[in-house]
Amino acid sequence: MNTQKKVFLLPYKCQVVGWFIAGAALLVMIGSFFFGLDAMLLVRFQIYGMLFLYVGCFLVGFSREKTEDEFTLYLRTSSALTAMLAICALRLLLSTVFAIFELSGPMEKGIHDVLKDAIDGFTGFGSVLFLYLILYKIRLGRYNKEGADEE
Repeated sequence: MNTQKKVFLLPYKCQVVGWFIAGAALLVMIGSFFFGLDAMLLVRFQIYGMLFLYVGCFLVGFSREKTEDEFTLYLRTSSALTAMLAICALRLLLSTVFAIFELSGPMEKGIHDVLKDAIDGFTGFGSVLFLYLILYKIRLGRYNKEGADEE
């Protein structure tokens, strides 16, 4: 039974497009700090930059490799599971620390909102996607290097 046909992945060309989109988004986000934009325009550049960064990372992370086999599928699933577990553990840790601080005394409303937003920001969908992509590409690089060393 061939399991390759059951897994839906985007074509390899989407990975190339994804790297281009993610790189351009990073350049726009970093460049927007240096052009002295007003606050509203800077926020828009950052929001759209993050959106395109997410799209680029999604395309890179979920498109085929040039040589796709069962082990790359294993690397994908193990990286996704590791990223999910790490982000869930981080959220649990941050929420516990936040709850302890909240129980130790009343907090101002502004600090409460900032801490809650920080927890949501650090443990959101983007963090899982970025961590998955980093883990997968590192593991794939090791796998490819070991394959090259054996030949």
